[in-house]
Amino acid sequence: MAQASITGTIKVVGKVQEVSEKFRKREVVITESGGQYPQHIPVEFTQDRCSLLDSFKPGEEVTVTCYVNGREWTGKDGVAKYFLSLKGDRIERRTEGGGGHASAAPVHTAADMPPIGGDEDDLPF
Repeated sequence: MAQASITGTIKVVGKVQEVSEKFRKREVVITESGGQYPQHIPVEFTQDRCSLLDSFKPGEEVTVTCYVNGREWTGKDGVAKYFLSLKGDRIERRTEGGGGHASAAPVHTAADMPPIGGDEDDLPF
């Protein structure tokens, strides 16, 4: 699983979504403005990592470390589609001195993610 870091400004801190009794998620959107056009990048924090976002708010400068996940999904028509997601691992505030306050949690692997299942026409996210 590839790891990436995204540095930018928090645009949105979403609410915790209880997907099932055993799975919850929370999204933060980071605006990265280093290129010609600003990029609004959603990063999903899951399970115990949802609480890492509790003290963050829109407008703060942060660096998010995340894992890049890709999935294949085949629809009823037999056509395969591919989805990309960023799973948040940690988030830290950017300070003028270059250091930051890190909020880290134990590292999890893809094996910790709930299985994808259900109706065949359900999207895998």
